[in-house]
Amino acid sequence: MHASSLTQTAKPVFTAHKAVERFLSEMATVAKRTFPRWHATLAEGIEGCPIDAETRRGVLDVHPLDDYYFAGVVALEAAKVRQLFTPEEASELLSQIGEQVDVAAGRKDRVVSDLVFFIVGRVETMMSLDQQKMPYDQVVKAILQRIGIDKVEATEHLMTEALYRHTLGEPLALGVPDWWNTYRKKYSLSLKANAVPIAAADMMTVADMPNVIPMRRRQPRRAVAF
Repeated sequence: MHASSLTQTAKPVFTAHKAVERFLSEMATVAKRTFPRWHATLAEGIEGCPIDAETRRGVLDVHPLDDYYFAGVVALEAAKVRQLFTPEEASELLSQIGEQVDVAAGRKDRVVSDLVFFIVGRVETMMSLDQQKMPYDQVVKAILQRIGIDKVEATEHLMTEALYRHTLGEPLALGVPDWWNTYRKKYSLSLKANAVPIAAADMMTVADMPNVIPMRRRQPRRAVAF
């Protein structure tokens, strides 16, 4: 085969930092588009429970739900990284996600990154034990626990209602693209810091798998600790 043919068929290469930068930008787009449906389902379930206004406020208004949801979107795809890349590549990609995801969410703390890796750990453990269980359900359960649904007697039943959790998980199951698998088929990853970046116009978007809508910048709201 001629060298020119090899050049034509070679995959574009870019760094882990650039790959994760684009990944988080695309996941922000996905989260922005699918969060309203997810939030409406969450609110409907909670408002159907016999709770007072103060308890309702403590669940729906105190927590930065959009940030938690963004963390869930990111974690759902990040949990695939170890399966798709070499240990060295996966370690670098996950490290870059940890470094960049809070900034992508417009936060100055580690609320989002901590939740991302908490969920990733749960999904990876679940998948190693039972391939039949759905990763998005682990995301839903983790967020419900994060906002204390399981700690309030009037709402704890939502944790075990399979139909409710399935409905809450639909925006994740149907709206989050198979991003890293698609990326691996189209591009190569370089762990070298001086790798030649590819032009932004040549990088895949959600439409490949809408234009990227940057995550909004704002002051972080208070988050209740685990």
